[in-house]
Amino acid sequence: MIECINTGKACLLALLIGLLGALLCLTPVGVNLEEIGLNWFYQLRGPLPSPKDVAIISIDKSSAEILHLPRDPEKWPRSYYAQLIKKISQQKPAIIAFNINFAEQRNSYNDQFLAETMAEEKNVILSNYLERRSVSLKNKTLFGNKKLLIEKVMAPAPLLEDAALLVCPFPLPKTSSSVKQFWVYKSSAGETFPTCIFHSFVFKTAIKELFEISTKANSNLEHLEHRTKPDFILDSTQKIYHQFEADPPSLHRFKSLLEQSDYSQPKTQLLQSWLNFFDSGKSLYFNHYGKAGTIRTIPFYQALVSDILHPDIFHNKIILIGYSENIHPEKNPGFYTVFSNSDAETVSPIEIAATAVANLIDDSWIKPLPLYQKFLLVLLWGGGLAAICRIFPYKKVIIIIVLASLANFIICYQLFTKLNLWLPIITPMLIQAPLLMVIATFFHYSHKNRSHQDMEKAFSFYLPKDVVNKISSQPGNEAMNAYGELKQGICLATDAGQYTTLSESLDPMTLADLMNKYYAVMFPLVKRSGGMISDVIGDAMMALWPLSNSQGNPQQAACLTAIAIIDGVETFNNNQEYNLPTRIGLHYGVMRLGNVGAKEHYEYRAVGDIINTATRIEGLNKLLGTRALASTEVIQGLSGIMTREVGNFILKGKTKPINIHELMGLNQNNADFWPALVIEFSKALKLFQNHQWPEALETFLKISKQYPEDGPTLFYINYLISNQPFQLAELASNSFQAVIKTERINELSP
Repeated sequence: MIECINTGKACLLALLIGLLGALLCLTPVGVNLEEIGLNWFYQLRGPLPSPKDVAIISIDKSSAEILHLPRDPEKWPRSYYAQLIKKISQQKPAIIAFNINFAEQRNSYNDQFLAETMAEEKNVILSNYLERRSVSLKNKTLFGNKKLLIEKVMAPAPLLEDAALLVCPFPLPKTSSSVKQFWVYKSSAGETFPTCIFHSFVFKTAIKELFEISTKANSNLEHLEHRTKPDFILDSTQKIYHQFEADPPSLHRFKSLLEQSDYSQPKTQLLQSWLNFFDSGKSLYFNHYGKAGTIRTIPFYQALVSDILHPDIFHNKIILIGYSENIHPEKNPGFYTVFSNSDAETVSPIEIAATAVANLIDDSWIKPLPLYQKFLLVLLWGGGLAAICRIFPYKKVIIIIVLASLANFIICYQLFTKLNLWLPIITPMLIQAPLLMVIATFFHYSHKNRSHQDMEKAFSFYLPKDVVNKISSQPGNEAMNAYGELKQGICLATDAGQYTTLSESLDPMTLADLMNKYYAVMFPLVKRSGGMISDVIGDAMMALWPLSNSQGNPQQAACLTAIAIIDGVETFNNNQEYNLPTRIGLHYGVMRLGNVGAKEHYEYRAVGDIINTATRIEGLNKLLGTRALASTEVIQGLSGIMTREVGNFILKGKTKPINIHELMGLNQNNADFWPALVIEFSKALKLFQNHQWPEALETFLKISKQYPEDGPTLFYINYLISNQPFQLAELASNSFQAVIKTERINELSP
């Protein structure tokens, strides 16, 4: 279990986390957050196939151009709509629905032609317009600046209204972004356009089966049989609705009788959708099928010549006719949906209406949980997560919470795709779970890191003591990331020869034991001289002498340490089986000394050109046959140490030359020939740097006869012999003193 969370705290935490999420879900903010999760589900699921019972005839820009009609579709002669009805009625559609404003009377002949056609077919539904306007209240003392919203139904022209099967409005709930819901019933307007179409389709398709079940259920629906068709549809649905409202078990009787029936699968499914409709609210969430055009859409001009279309394209289907979003968009703006892309693609009002109708027919509208179920679910989720904190240790708590959140998301997504059920995910996953992890982390680390001394002890394993004190004195976690200082200092880089060969031949345990003994020789020498071990990788060590850490002269301390390491490793090699000849490079410069990394992992190390340069200088030992090399900046101010200049080099990966010196040893321990060798070598090097190649070669050859094992001398002899004239000429043209580019040298034969 997590430290510091006892049973009482766990219960209180469970209650608080659960209540926080549950109450948030009931607020408008919580609903808006969960709609973000709904959008995620849509994006993961992608588009759906076009519904089989619905098709759209689109009054679009291409139809206006092909038929030579006005750009504004409201100015089209209504005789075209009459012709359209006659054309598509040849395939016997179930319902024809116009989402067009026919409020004004136009040409009397055309209006009469359209009305007679509608009356003849007896399956045409019109939409009316719901006009909204706000009126300021006169009594400002009582009402302030509040306004009264008035909604007025603007019916079609009386001639057309009388000829229609039904006339219904198509309002949509207000939204700040995309359209998410549609009304099925509005107190100010009654049944809406999609609802009227849905009921008409049910009565048109399954009237016989509906009467049979109604009779068995004793609903008295059969007494409405002799009414006129429009009254029959609306009055019947209202009667059944009120019966279900007054006697809820009667709805279950209807459903039970339907399950026991032997009707065809399409009719059974349609009646199930119709019964489920009575158990829904006044507004429902769309289940969008996809981008604009996902629902089968036929341009107006093609429908007028339906002979070229499939003969059953309209048969027994609901045909919705309305404006496309691309015709006169100033008057007919489309709607944004969850599938609207970055190009602000909109969906036409008629496709929105078709989506609502198809959702009702297939019972596929998105079904959020009832409020009390949502409240209990989120409450139990938060309480369950808090209980996990009481049962399991911290690391397992974090893993379990993450896995539980992932599993919850997968389950909710499956319910969304299979059952059109919408469960909350944003509040449980992105509010409750992270909040609980933060609280668990707080309890965990408040227990683990109570004392300042414990923190210092943890850091002291890889940081110098003074650095630990500085970091621990800075409040907050930013100390680790921010800590660092610019310093002047010396960097010493070492590398052990033959390590690669040994690592291949020795088993890991033997190799590790050998390297521990090897570093046991070097580490104390660095520490005693005031240096610090910055890094160790395999056979390589990096040591630093920052100015603030060094006592006296840091250059002197670093060079003395280098000579001591050479001597100590030589003694080490003489006293054990395996030989690890060591090369050293030193450089002086500016470094940033501090923490490097991120929250997951930090290392205290130096960063800067000085580090790379010291490593390159160490590698130069291979070419020169030396053991310890240093830049000019390092040897300045040395005393008691013999050095010699070995030349100017542009090291691998560098662009500027650097003057290099060899650390030969302590003056008190120097060999008798060292002074003479230094003098002669200096003369030969000067000839080389002055581009006097033949004279330099001749002088180096003389030195080699007297000192045949001197590495730098052999290097220059081989370099002068091996390099072609154009390379030496390039050296002469690029610098006053000859500079050697080491990246051009692979290997020089002796």
